Amino acid sequence: MKKKFIILLAVMLMVSGALVGCKKTDDSGAKDVPAANDTPAVDDVTKVGLVLAGGLGDRSFYDSSHEGVEQAKKDLGIEYKVYECRNDASLLNDQLVQASQYASIVAVVGHEFYDAVQEIAEEFPEVSYIYVDNEIEGIDNLITVSYAENEGSFLAGALAAMLTTETSIEGIDENKLVGMVGGRDIPVIRNFQAGYEAGAKYIDPEVEVKTLFAEDFEDPAKGKENATTLYSMGAYIVFQVAGKTGEGVFEAAKEMGKYAIGVDTDQRHINPDVIVASMVKKVGKSIYETIENIQNDKIEKGKVVYYGLSQDGVEMGYGTDDMAQFATEDMKAKLEDIKAKIISGEIKVPTGK
Repeated sequence: MKKKFIILLAVMLMVSGALVGCKKTDDSGAKDVPAANDTPAVDDVTKVGLVLAGGLGDRSFYDSSHEGVEQAKKDLGIEYKVYECRNDASLLNDQLVQASQYASIVAVVGHEFYDAVQEIAEEFPEVSYIYVDNEIEGIDNLITVSYAENEGSFLAGALAAMLTTETSIEGIDENKLVGMVGGRDIPVIRNFQAGYEAGAKYIDPEVEVKTLFAEDFEDPAKGKENATTLYSMGAYIVFQVAGKTGEGVFEAAKEMGKYAIGVDTDQRHINPDVIVASMVKKVGKSIYETIENIQNDKIEKGKVVYYGLSQDGVEMGYGTDDMAQFATEDMKAKLEDIKAKIISGEIKVPTGK
């Protein structure tokens, strides 16, 4: 009995010593984590969640938004996570909630979030939401960003008409037909369409503009099919406004010896032999600047922020200096003159929303 008591006492002493000597660790095994009653270090790093209806890798709309938060990380010191829904509607709410639990600022990209972002913004009043490509007012922690894509597309249509009617590109005849492939028949894409048609007819009222909708932003095969139809009808230039679907437009242009105009980012690098220019929609710039303004408390809550030509929110991109230029210097100068007239109000660009 005495022997058992001595053994038990020794075990108790060993356990007691082990408890005194150990330190609390976090899930990764790092040592010296403060105990619960210690004062934690202050974390003043702004966390941003980027929630995409689609996914990265489109070399267009979603990638532009990612460039914005990546630049904010470098310049503004934020941390961020990306939440991709990959066009699965069942993930929209879940990804928004996860981002809201992680971040103090959530950037939301995709028209599909129209209802979800309003509901979840009210559930997380302490989170600031940036919702691009829409116009919603009255929710204090929701800032929407609206783009004058019709203004930028006016320039794209003007360039397409100039290249077609002035026969600057080898193989183009004066058929006066230009095309456009839209991702879906929705207000924002119709805004592109309205500006594109108006810009083409500003150069030549006889130019015909034909638009087809792929009804998908993630299907290059549909984009290729639609572009092939337009090229077969006689269009030598097709403006793609279809996200990743638009890559199929570029494929069709290459195979058929035709030409295309890119969108959202300067896409000439994808194939500079067939992509004559791009209508750049600066989603990344708008997200970056809105994050900065939220950090500095320099933005009006619950309002719409507008980005058009006068705010440097849209522009034409012609690739890098080492790329052969389809647009001549005279054409570029004419587009700059048109841009100035749009900003001054001399040219009224129609909307399609």
